[in-house]
Amino acid sequence: MRAQVAGCAAPRFGHCNGGRHMEFANVFLSQVIHQPIKLQSAMRRSGHLAVAAMGLAVGMIVVPLNAAPRRLVPVPRPPPVTLGARSSATPAVASQSRDQKQPSQTDNAARDDEACLARLRAADVRFDIPTMPVASKAACTIEVPVRLKSVAGQERGITEVHLPEEPVVSCLFAERLTAWLGNLVAPLIAGRMSTDLRAVRTGPGYECRNRNGATNTKLSAHAEGKAIDISGFELSSGKFIPIKPDGDETMRNVLDTVRTAACGWFTTVLGPGADAAHTDHLHIDMAPHGTSDRCRICQ
Repeated sequence: MRAQVAGCAAPRFGHCNGGRHMEFANVFLSQVIHQPIKLQSAMRRSGHLAVAAMGLAVGMIVVPLNAAPRRLVPVPRPPPVTLGARSSATPAVASQSRDQKQPSQTDNAARDDEACLARLRAADVRFDIPTMPVASKAACTIEVPVRLKSVAGQERGITEVHLPEEPVVSCLFAERLTAWLGNLVAPLIAGRMSTDLRAVRTGPGYECRNRNGATNTKLSAHAEGKAIDISGFELSSGKFIPIKPDGDETMRNVLDTVRTAACGWFTTVLGPGADAAHTDHLHIDMAPHGTSDRCRICQ
């Protein structure tokens, strides 16, 4: 049997003479099989050629030389190991976990927003959803802005209490404000003044500015749609009750009652006498004070 060595695929033997080596390997293998005792002397006589033949003979025993050549499949090299590889995997997993949670959190927020709007509709509050302008400060944002138009009256023949300035506020603040107007202010004025509350005159509600319009103060609750300024109340009789005192004691008593009661509904109530910035209007907001939601600033 002659072994086929294509292209001299055994460069370790030093030169391309595979045929003569294979013939010698066959003869040597036959001698090993039939005369194993003479192996030592044969190797001494043949020198390094015998060693080469022995290697080929072993190869013939393990893998027949006339077998079909086997294709070598390259093994992909492992990716290089870099410092910090272990630590970099953790943020990736954490990021993926956050991405998986975000849709659920977004869905919950959307449900809460829609629930707030649904409560306003159920309370017969007329409003629409405004398109908010680009704010001059990134912090000036409103969660679920609404533009208020009117509040349904809760007493006697009152059908609506209008808000002519159509202030823009957050939905949660709108819910608190309209409940206060419909359930407390309108019935109180009707009982004290023997006429109905027709409209509430206000400022714009949302304003992207600091407190009192100063440059070195904290962001105003107006900038988050959580505040409104009220300048007065219009009555069905044609009278107007201004927040700024005008000498009418009856109206003054009504306003004092409204102002005191507002402290139970809002966290901040500021009006005439509080400071120079609130001499002609009543400021009410839902900004938190301290660590408790029961903290109030009523002046």
